[in-house]
Amino acid sequence: MWQYIILDSETGQTVFTMDVSEKYGYNNMAIGMYAGNSGNAMYCLTGYMELLRLQDRFVYLPEMPYRNVDLDKAKRNVLSQDSFIQNGGQGSIIGWLNTVAVENVHPNTTVAIRMNNLSGNAEDLKLYAYSDDGKLVEVPKEQWHIKKENGIIPTTLSADTLYEIHVEVEDNGSYDLSTKEKEITISVVLGK
Repeated sequence: MWQYIILDSETGQTVFTMDVSEKYGYNNMAIGMYAGNSGNAMYCLTGYMELLRLQDRFVYLPEMPYRNVDLDKAKRNVLSQDSFIQNGGQGSIIGWLNTVAVENVHPNTTVAIRMNNLSGNAEDLKLYAYSDDGKLVEVPKEQWHIKKENGIIPTTLSADTLYEIHVEVEDNGSYDLSTKEKEITISVVLGK
């Protein structure tokens, strides 16, 4: 079985494996992998000269778990502290700038974005969303919250726990960057 294997560079321990194929030609012959510019994909060539893609399903629709979000329209990018402040954010940026497009949605939809490496008091965090004028606007607390994967809303955050940011968005609302009907595009980032 050919696999993607990710090692912890500090300990040398295997931290993730994913089966790729049992076919002979899927050996990548120790060719390195490279990261895509969306912040959410890794690519690896195979002996069959195919390009395999490994992506993290970091976003989903909790009210419609049967629908997959198109990962080609989901990005996690680095937003610099200077850009964060210049565009209207306050405090320090926490994590990635998460951009998600969801098609064929209800007028109001909840989008869940998975994040880790969060620590401290959950009440100290603010969620910012880009508006159509290119400025970051603080999302009111009643429109978003942090949950653990088991649904519990934490007060204290631990860096080794996976959390979900649930944000309510409205088609053609303040944070919808898409002009298409029944399509919502949001671009959000946490600040502290």
